Amino acid sequence: MKKAFVIIICMWLAALCITGCGAPASAKDAEEAFSFIYMSDTQADPGVGDYTAVGELLDKALAHESAPRLIVLGGDSVNDGSSAAEWADFWAASDGITDDVTIAAVAGNHDSGPLLAEQFDYPETTAEGYFYTFTEGNVFFLMLDSNIMGGGNRDHALWIEEQLASESAKNADWRIAVAHHPLWPVADIPKDIQRAQTMRDVYLPSMEGKIDLFLCGHQHSYARATDMGIGFIQIMAASGAKGSYKAGDMEYIITTAEAPNYLIIEAGAKALDITSFDSAGSELDGVSVIKEAGRKEISGRPCYRKL
Repeated sequence: MKKAFVIIICMWLAALCITGCGAPASAKDAEEAFSFIYMSDTQADPGVGDYTAVGELLDKALAHESAPRLIVLGGDSVNDGSSAAEWADFWAASDGITDDVTIAAVAGNHDSGPLLAEQFDYPETTAEGYFYTFTEGNVFFLMLDSNIMGGGNRDHALWIEEQLASESAKNADWRIAVAHHPLWPVADIPKDIQRAQTMRDVYLPSMEGKIDLFLCGHQHSYARATDMGIGFIQIMAASGAKGSYKAGDMEYIITTAEAPNYLIIEAGAKALDITSFDSAGSELDGVSVIKEAGRKEISGRPCYRKL
């Protein structure tokens, strides 16, 4: 199941303009558009321990018409990262389903530990923890260890800046950061709010205006945040059987949906289409990031109501 990664760094700077809901340009018609799946918190219900539903969700996602060739996992792939038996159940659920695609994962608070490094091929990096980068298709991925980021280590902020400032970064059309914990929580949980504040204070300046999308998980809900004038949007996914967190009254959250869900992200040269689906394969929400003539536009398809 292990997959190798090619590490290439990318950078693209653009101004931002925001429009309301409407029909945006699409990556679907773009030549050689790259498509990938994003899932997070695939952990099973701890009372049951059954990962069958995760395999079924992966099977459904991989059948998408865009032919995804990468799966990105946002952490907490299993409940107990120290259990070899649980990791075996996780992989058994996807046996034969994910053989032909690359899988890349960040560390979550449940699965971080010595066994995590045995599940995925993490490239060597100069940063302490599970920090790394790779390029697939026309997308540069900045994979972050938010377990460590909660401590506010400035060295990791400098590492992020170095990756996004690399000359090789200019070769990719899009830059996407992935972390388990959100920068902006959807649920009103004090420890999550405190961690998010630390992450924004220390690491947001290193990413602001330099990435196009921030993918996360942890709070067991689908949630899309507004742009807030920082040049990128945050989207949270939850793909496992654990119960969804109740969304708080956060003014920056545009829409929410219960787990399980997954994202299909299609990256063309000028449009990044992000569509969320529920376990039945029905569309929950959609948003596009469009680049045109040095401008970046974010447009919802359409604006969905919060649950």
